[in-house]
Amino acid sequence: MPESKRNGPIWMNKGKQRGQMSLPRRRGLLGGILFFPILAGTLLFFALPFCMVVGFSFGFGGGQARFVGAENYLKVMSSESFRLAAGNTVKFLALGVPLLLVLGLLLALLIHAALPGSRLCSRTILLPLVLPIASIVMVVERLVPSPVLESPGAFWVLLALYLWKNCGYITVLLLAGLSLIPEELYDTAAIEGANRRQQLCYITLPLLAPSLSFSAVLGVMNNFKSYREAFLIGGKYPHESIYLLQHFLNNNFENLNYTRLAVASVLTALPIVLATVCVLIFQRRRS
Repeated sequence: MPESKRNGPIWMNKGKQRGQMSLPRRRGLLGGILFFPILAGTLLFFALPFCMVVGFSFGFGGGQARFVGAENYLKVMSSESFRLAAGNTVKFLALGVPLLLVLGLLLALLIHAALPGSRLCSRTILLPLVLPIASIVMVVERLVPSPVLESPGAFWVLLALYLWKNCGYITVLLLAGLSLIPEELYDTAAIEGANRRQQLCYITLPLLAPSLSFSAVLGVMNNFKSYREAFLIGGKYPHESIYLLQHFLNNNFENLNYTRLAVASVLTALPIVLATVCVLIFQRRRS
């Protein structure tokens, strides 16, 4: 039977098609509906309070704060305790995140290549994530002498805890990225005479760049969570090598110095946002 007789006149079919919404448009509308609660919650509970903190950092006083410009920022940045905390935090980030990515990549390559010991590594690598922080610190205090925790060696103990606790999750992410790389690329490169180092530099690392970028963002976020270990090891005022920005924020909060707290919060959040944006821009350009 002809199509026009079975479904009616052609002009009626065209009218139905005009009244129906296209599939991409329906998907976009559904995505917008599902994304709206997340966007509203982010704006209400994150963006709005942060904007209030930014406004409060430029004022002085209680409910009716007067505008003082950059005076609060100059006072905080000239504070010796803030500069010590900022320097330790930057040092911890600069050493911790690259070491975490390198260690996670090496373990991911080990497990992906199915080398001896990789099965045991894959079964135990996520174990540190389920262990309570308090029990971990208790074991560290038993194994590490007290003079070490009260010396510059406390920084390296905290760095080792950060690497040990977060390396498993980063390894799993990078291992997932390695599984997406086609094996045909390595076979073709081997036929053309490329060695292991060349395959790593020209195949693995470029194709693994999105996973590395995402892992770097998570590494920065988890780096700031290491304050829990630093607090349990040294308390509110630990050795100066592990006195971080979170100590500075917490101590000012307990002292009810909300102006310094607001300024330090803004100075802490801005580098994190800028670093995340730079990583995302790099990832988009690579893709």
